[in-house]
Amino acid sequence: MDARKIVEEDMQANIRKAMKLGILSNPRMSGEFFKDRRAITSKYTRFADEHDYLENYFRKYEQGEFLAAFQDGAFLQINYEFDLPSKNSSYLAKMNLCYLPPVTETGEIKNEYIRIDYSNSPDNSFFHAYAHVHIGFRNAIRIPIDEVLLFSEFLNLILYLFYPEYFKLFCPEEHETTNTQDKSVFGKLTKDKILTKELERFFYWKTA
Repeated sequence: MDARKIVEEDMQANIRKAMKLGILSNPRMSGEFFKDRRAITSKYTRFADEHDYLENYFRKYEQGEFLAAFQDGAFLQINYEFDLPSKNSSYLAKMNLCYLPPVTETGEIKNEYIRIDYSNSPDNSFFHAYAHVHIGFRNAIRIPIDEVLLFSEFLNLILYLFYPEYFKLFCPEEHETTNTQDKSVFGKLTKDKILTKELERFFYWKTA
């Protein structure tokens, strides 16, 4: 497997697509961006809390510390790091995917901060899953997930949560957006299954 190649090709194709559709703009990908075989990374920032974010949001944006931006001023930061056991193989060692929400002119944060982390560090434990989601700046909730994400999958998630019109524009052939109920199957306690296959292939909290 060459995980690094997969990540690079996915990122390039989907940033081009999102730019063509007017979803993302101002990508910070110079000619050197994919040069390092051990990492594909934008500027990556950790914020202590909402106050820290509000204090630094405009400076980070103006200094170009992001991968690409949304039209409303939100932006994305990414970090992929790889182990390289041989010349033609690589495996993901670390991943950080961040959605940094827009700030209004009155200093209010729209949407929620979302960060998805993965690390193969031996310091991980049952209560600090290898891959997990953080929601909000307080860093108080860590939701385990069962896989790492490509950039395209993370972008789909953010569009689904915060930009439904862009979501339908970006992947109309992949997801039906009529309803989330599957009337062909019983649920655990319900007449109809409450999650369609379109969402099962996407992102949800597994309950069983």
